[in-house]
Amino acid sequence: MSPEPGHQPFMHGYDAEALKNWSPQSDRWARYFRSRVPLAPRIAPFPATQARPELPTGAQVMNLCNDYDGAFLTARKYDDSFARRLLRFWQYTDFYGSWHGLPVDGSPVAEPVHGLVNPPNPAYTDAAHRNGVRSLGCWFWPRPGAFAPYLERHADGSYPVADKMIEMAAYFGFDGYFINHEAETPPDEAKRLCELLGYLRSRAPEGFHIQWYDTIRPDGGLDYLNHLNEENAPWLEAGADSFFANYWMTDAGVETSRATALRLGRDPYEAVFHGTENEQFGFDPEYDPRLVFPDDRPARTSWALFGSHFVWELHPGHEDPDAQDAVFDRERRYWSGPAADPTRTGRALPHEPGAPEPGNHLKWDGVAHYVTERSVIGAFPFVTRFNTGHGRGFFLAGRRASHADWYNASVQDVLPTWQFWSRGGDAPPDFDYTRAYDGGCSLRLPGGATVRLYKTELAVRTGAERVSVTYAGNAGALEVGLLFTDDPARFVWLTEREAPETTGWRTSTHPLTQFRDRTIAALAVRTASPVHLGELTLRDGEFIAPSCPEAFQVDTAYVAGDTAEAFLSWRIADPAQVWYYDLRRGDEWLGRIYDEVYYVKSLRRHGNEAATELTLTPVAPDGTPGEPAACSMNWV
Repeated sequence: MSPEPGHQPFMHGYDAEALKNWSPQSDRWARYFRSRVPLAPRIAPFPATQARPELPTGAQVMNLCNDYDGAFLTARKYDDSFARRLLRFWQYTDFYGSWHGLPVDGSPVAEPVHGLVNPPNPAYTDAAHRNGVRSLGCWFWPRPGAFAPYLERHADGSYPVADKMIEMAAYFGFDGYFINHEAETPPDEAKRLCELLGYLRSRAPEGFHIQWYDTIRPDGGLDYLNHLNEENAPWLEAGADSFFANYWMTDAGVETSRATALRLGRDPYEAVFHGTENEQFGFDPEYDPRLVFPDDRPARTSWALFGSHFVWELHPGHEDPDAQDAVFDRERRYWSGPAADPTRTGRALPHEPGAPEPGNHLKWDGVAHYVTERSVIGAFPFVTRFNTGHGRGFFLAGRRASHADWYNASVQDVLPTWQFWSRGGDAPPDFDYTRAYDGGCSLRLPGGATVRLYKTELAVRTGAERVSVTYAGNAGALEVGLLFTDDPARFVWLTEREAPETTGWRTSTHPLTQFRDRTIAALAVRTASPVHLGELTLRDGEFIAPSCPEAFQVDTAYVAGDTAEAFLSWRIADPAQVWYYDLRRGDEWLGRIYDEVYYVKSLRRHGNEAATELTLTPVAPDGTPGEPAACSMNWV
C-alpha cells in the first residue's frame, strides 16, 4: 500500500514472516533500494595536516541518526524537495547507523505495523561508502507479535532470520546491523538470541559489523548498565563486534568499559562506543564527552552519537526551503565547534546542571574537538563539484538544466575535509544553491581568503598528473595551493598564467610535472576577489570515455493526462568505468544515479507529442562523459 497517490517506491521494514520469506524477486521495491557504491579505503593518518595536529587518531565514531527526515511512510532514496537533512560531515564518522523503524509492506497507513529489521537508506549508504564509512541496518525490539518466531532454528542448526539478514545486507549493499533489543525477554529466548547472534557472526562475510546496544542482560532482563562490564560482556563474546554503551556515563564506568575490553582481548577503540544523546539535548547533553576524551590524554574508548539530526529536526524552520542556511550553520557548529572552524574548537560556555539548552552551540565543543578528520583521497583521479546532495535546481556545464527542487544523497560529492578552515576574507565560505557548475550548488569563497579544502595522499608518479579548477569570478582571482608530505608547513601556490576575461565559468589547469616523486598531503585555494568554485579535478592521464549503456528502456509508465511516472532500467557498468549516469530529456535534467534503475516522478508532455525521447549518459570517474543511450516513452 503506497502512502500517497502514485507509484513511487518507498522503503519498508520486515517482520519475522517477511524476513524468512524474503527474496529480491518477492520484495516489490527491492531493486530500487540497492546501494551500488563500493566502500572507499581511507588514507593513513598524517598529523601534520590535521586541524589539531596534537589530537590522537585512534578513537572512532558511530553516528546513529535519521536520514533525510526520519519519516516512516515516505522513506525514499530521492525525491523532489530541498528542505531535507543531508549529512555533510562524513569525515568524522566511521559507522553510520539507520535508526527510525519502517512499516512492513502492506501495513495500514493509519496504524502502521513496524518491522523488526529495516535496511539503511541506500542513498545514505552510497554517501557513506564514498567517504569510507560503513553503513548499518537496524534491529529494534519490541515490535508487534511474539519474538519467538524470529528465533526459529532449523534441524541443520541454521537460523533462517540470520541467514536472510546476511543475504539482505549483501543485496542492498550495507555492512551489518545495529542491534537495539530494548525490551524484557524471557530467559530462554534471550539464550536463543545469544546463539542467533553467534551464528550471524560465524556466517557473515569479512567486513560485516554487528553493534550491540546496552539493553538486556544475557538472562533477558532489561538493564541499561551504561558501560561494558562482566554482566553484558557475553554479548561481545557471543558475536557482537562492538558495544554501544547507554548515555549515563561516569568516570568509573568508562574506565570499566576500557578494562573489560582489554580483558576480552579487544581493542577498546574497536569494541566500545560510549554514547552521547543529542536528539533530546542538542548542544547541551547531560553527560560530558570529556569522560571519554580526558583533557591532554588519549581517548579511553570510541564514541557513539545519537541524534545528530537534531540540527535539522529541532530547528523551527527546518521544513522551509528558504530557512536552510540556518540549519546548515547549526550543523557546522555541531561538527566543527562553536566557531564553525575545526581549528578553533572548544566550548565557550560551561555546562550547568539543570535544564539543558539544546540550541546553545556555545556549550558544545564540536566533534572535531575530539576526533580527527579522515579522508579517502588517496589516488588519482579525484573530482568534486561540491554537491551536498540536494538543490533548488540542477546545473550542467554551468547551465541551469532543471528548476525543480531535489534531494539525493546518493550523488553527494566528497565534500571539503575541513568546513571551514579559512583565513582572511570578510565572510566564511559556504555552499551556494543559486549557482553551480555541475549539480546543485557551488562553493562560495570570499575575496582575500585562504581556504584549506582537502586532506590527501596523492603520489605524483608519472609527471602527467594535473590539477584543474573551474570557477566563476574575476580573471586570475583563484590560486591552487599544494602541501607536500616532505614539507608539510609550506604551501606551493599555482597561479593561472593566462586568464581570459569572461563573465561565466572558466577552467584553470596546472600540470604537476615539477612535483614528480612527491606526495600531495593537502589542497587549498587562495582568492584575490570573491569566487564561486564549481569543480576541482585531479587527473593522471586521459580517461577512457564509458561505452554506451546497454538495455536502456522504459519498464513501466503510468500516464495521467499530460503527466507520467516512468520506471527505467539499463545494464550497470563497473564503478571503475562509470561514476554515475545522467538522465535527460533533451536539455532538461531528470536525474543522476549510480544504479541500474531509476524512477521519474513527474514527466510532462510537450504539446501533442506521441513519444518523449530520454537519454542516459555515463560519466567516468574523472568526469569524462561517454556516449548516451536513448529510449522513448510513449504517451499514446
